[in-house]
Amino acid sequence: MGRFDAGAMRHVDVPVLILNGEKDRVFRFGERESARAHPNARVELIPRAGRLASFDDPDSFTGADRRFARQLPVRD
Repeated sequence: MGRFDAGAMRHVDVPVLILNGEKDRVFRFGERESARAHPNARVELIPRAGRLASFDDPDSFTGADRRFARQLPVRD
């Protein structure tokens, strides 16, 4: 599996939610570096969830998505 280049986050011009399962050791690699590379990125973890956090705890995963979406600015 390739690794995501955190530097690519500098080219993203919208807020970013990095949402992973707390126990996911594959996709959590580099999450902090990615968040630091983007001025409007945040990391949120689904407690006790693994790599498939959306399946492990769909309510928490969906709740995190919804909270993030509600905080987005309205763009014309």
